Amino acid sequence: MEKVIIIGAGGHGRVVIDSALCNPNLEVIGFLDDMNTENILGVPRLGKISDIEKFKEFKFHIAIGDNSFRKELSEKVKIENLITIIHPTAYICSDIKMGKGCFIGANVVINSKSRLGNSIIVNTSSIVEHDCILENYSHLSYRVLLGSGVTIKEEVYIDMGEVVKRGLIIERDIR
Repeated sequence: MEKVIIIGAGGHGRVVIDSALCNPNLEVIGFLDDMNTENILGVPRLGKISDIEKFKEFKFHIAIGDNSFRKELSEKVKIENLITIIHPTAYICSDIKMGKGCFIGANVVINSKSRLGNSIIVNTSSIVEHDCILENYSHLSYRVLLGSGVTIKEEVYIDMGEVVKRGLIIERDIR
């Protein structure tokens, strides 16, 4: 069983904590956040985000929606110390490739030969069709639909409900 500390406890952080608690292979030790929230779903606050150094012996998941800040923190804790969290209702084809520290939300579908970089967020009910590429630190909000062969460049955010047609390369946020 992997022991993990969640970094971030805002709206996205609460969703990630809930998903992590559904995973029998993870033990959520606590979370780090700068808010004064003491407890989320029975998981205790261990300190502020700046306290990361005190917990070097643990693995981390960075539950922060801001792509640049997530990238900064990922580099600080080192990619190899990140854990991917996948909600049990997600469907992920067996031939995809996924980096470290990703979050795959409830009812997500990721189809054949898609590739996900490090610290990607694919939120609730999004669909990533076959042969898509999501580069490091990109973020699909909820109910995003990527047609087949779409490429999402590094640190790009796609807002809720967006439909991205087949074969496009997305280099800037879609809001």
